[in-house]
Amino acid sequence: MSKHQGRLAGAADFLKASYVSRWGIVCVSKDQSIAEHMYRVWQLTRAWGPLANLTSSEQACAEEHALTHDLAEIRTGDCPTPFKGVQIREALSRIEESIYPSLPVTGRVKEFVKYCDTAEAILFLKLHGQGQHAADVAELLQQQMLKGLDESAFAPLIKQQLIEAFQSTHDDT
Repeated sequence: MSKHQGRLAGAADFLKASYVSRWGIVCVSKDQSIAEHMYRVWQLTRAWGPLANLTSSEQACAEEHALTHDLAEIRTGDCPTPFKGVQIREALSRIEESIYPSLPVTGRVKEFVKYCDTAEAILFLKLHGQGQHAADVAELLQQQMLKGLDESAFAPLIKQQLIEAFQSTHDDT
């Protein structure tokens, strides 16, 4: 195995997240690194966790998951969602797991962090997306986010609170 493949070994590998760019197929006015994305997902996770009625242990797990959920992309790069069919998604998950094992998270925590992950992408595109394609991607992500939330195990009141938190943040940008 070459030094450019396989598991993330030390601090230097983790710091590379600052250099791996996102948004390869969307025109944006400002580059975003994986590190910036994971940090921004953590900010939303931290702010919205109480709205999702997470226990303190779920909150801690959700925050750690938010800060590490895309670390494997240091090796694989950011694969745009439209290219991730079921087979590619499964193969990419296996590759990512061999590089940086995901945390053992409950379905509820995973759903919550995914909501924050998608919300962060939409908010970034609202601020920095350029052109119709960026607007279309943001709209598609919003539809996916709402569908995922609708299919989640969260109670209706929690779903509504998360939507209101997103809309409030969305309106502020």
